[in-house]
Amino acid sequence: MTEKIEAGKENQNLETDPAGVIGITLACILFVVALASIVYAGFAHNVPLPAVLAVLAITVPFIAMLLVPLAALSGSGARAWFATIFGGFSTAALTISLLPYALAARYPADVLFELEWIPAVDVKFGLFLDTLGVTVAIIGGLVGALALLYSTRFMEREEGLTRYYCIMLLFIGGMIGFGLSDNLIALYFFWEILGLCSFALIGFWFKDQISAKAGMKAFVVTRFGDIGLLVGLLALFVGYGTLSIQAITAAVMVEGIILTGILMLAGGCFILAAAGKSAQVPLHVWLPDAMEGPTTVSALIHAACMVNAGIYLIARTTPIFVDVPHWQTAILMIGATTALLAAILATVEVDFKRVIAYCTISQLGYMMAALGLVGGLLAGTYHLMNHSMFKALMFLCAGSVIYALGGTVHKHANMHKIRGIASIKQMPITNITFLIGLLALIGLPPFGGFWSKEMILATAALGNGSSIELIAFGVLAGTAVLTVVYSARMYYYVFMGEPAVKAKESPAVITIPLIILAAATTVSWLYIDAFTKSMHALLPEFIPHISIPGLIHKTFIYEAFISPIIIATVICLLSGYLVFTIRERIYAMVPALLKEIIARKYGFDDLYKGVFVKAYFSWSGSFRKLQTGDLNYNVMGVVLAFVIITIMTVALIRGGI
Repeated sequence: MTEKIEAGKENQNLETDPAGVIGITLACILFVVALASIVYAGFAHNVPLPAVLAVLAITVPFIAMLLVPLAALSGSGARAWFATIFGGFSTAALTISLLPYALAARYPADVLFELEWIPAVDVKFGLFLDTLGVTVAIIGGLVGALALLYSTRFMEREEGLTRYYCIMLLFIGGMIGFGLSDNLIALYFFWEILGLCSFALIGFWFKDQISAKAGMKAFVVTRFGDIGLLVGLLALFVGYGTLSIQAITAAVMVEGIILTGILMLAGGCFILAAAGKSAQVPLHVWLPDAMEGPTTVSALIHAACMVNAGIYLIARTTPIFVDVPHWQTAILMIGATTALLAAILATVEVDFKRVIAYCTISQLGYMMAALGLVGGLLAGTYHLMNHSMFKALMFLCAGSVIYALGGTVHKHANMHKIRGIASIKQMPITNITFLIGLLALIGLPPFGGFWSKEMILATAALGNGSSIELIAFGVLAGTAVLTVVYSARMYYYVFMGEPAVKAKESPAVITIPLIILAAATTVSWLYIDAFTKSMHALLPEFIPHISIPGLIHKTFIYEAFISPIIIATVICLLSGYLVFTIRERIYAMVPALLKEIIARKYGFDDLYKGVFVKAYFSWSGSFRKLQTGDLNYNVMGVVLAFVIITIMTVALIRGGI
């Protein structure tokens, strides 16, 4: 704490130092010059305005990231607000400006902008504006800006904030680039940026061994998915000779070029990639431990953005792989299993943030299952958007509670020990906004979560009638019941009753993002009509034409009490509330063996530690004798290997091998 106070005094001194004033001034000037240069270059080469805006949306966070150290010369306040205004809100405005162009896109949509990247193999950097990609970019820009605003107060007493803001801006730029990329290599490049930032921010408090290990765990586990994506895109390149998503989609859907072997390999690899990034069973184990990072990181990266990357990847490539045998069935099974298992863990977890983490895994499973349903593409992608908003809101509300406990040093908050801390009397804004997020989560109308979750359940129940889809419907309906249980449990312990700990409402820079996200969660259903029409225009074979205003009017007016969707929702809500009220009796009836399995998180961590981690250390230990640390031996080894490889290459070229 003494070091932080001294750091604060140092920042105050810097703010009065002439060098500090020069630093922030120069950072602002360079930022404007960089933006003007991009705009001038775009118009000089007759680049369309939407393409210029898209390039700016991607590059602005990167430019701001490079200038944050310069702004930091003026102190922590200047650094934080420079990152928030120039890197955050300007990016959010740019991404929102892309929405009209995306909504106007029609099938077959063209790649908006291409730039030669690797001419030797005809690889181009392409930007593609459609509703799905721009929605993902807007989520990254808007939630990123709000997380940065929130950080100006939430993180103000921490050390290493230049590193923090640089990585946050790097992530925002990577997320926007990921959503707008047409080329799979560019998509993979931004995908890796997301993973790198996640690793660095989970382990932000790297002096804490628990945080450092959590970051490493996330990096290693998601690496399996990264390898899957790389192998998958290489397989597509070998088969189709291009890495353009639109070109491959056209080859499959329009020209009918179905390379079954290539598509099976790539499709399986893409499922692996999605399972790693979006925390699907059995690669879900990293996300609960990711709560060791700052709560702002949990809201931006592990609720709204990066964990959605795998879902987005599957949604984006569904037209390519939809005819691969059992591809959608595998996705459906993985998603439904993940949704149920994570929901069970959320009902027994006591740490506030970890409950939300398991809730996130469960909802990601919901989205994954939707993409595995015949005709579920619209439901899955719309739930992705809704979930990003209300889950970021819930995490930031958790951060507000943690701030009330004394700041970010209280990374963990046992719900039993902080009962009632965020009651309506003590923290009214945090209480009400969290309740809004909770109602969207459990699927109450008119919140967007109601429409997207009921789309998923209706698609499962009224789809092709296969046994696997009916089983999935039962699993997802059961998950909806458990969602009500752990949601009520969270609100009951943290937001109701007499406070066990005295607290007061968080400052405005923390509550304003909560209010904005709560408002977005409340009115997000208004976007469904435009979203559906645009998705139908782009993918008419996959997205049915639905009159959303007519559907809403019919559901609320004519079939308010007899619609199967409404009835299913009411049954799930009532069942969940009933289970919550008698939860102790139910827990007493659970067999001891099942309790042990749940307590050990189904044994996934034990399996990985006992098999893979142990084998790795055993295998790596056998090479210690080769790594003596003697530089001479190392140099000799490198030279010898170089000579051998050179001889083999020459022999191969000459036909000797």
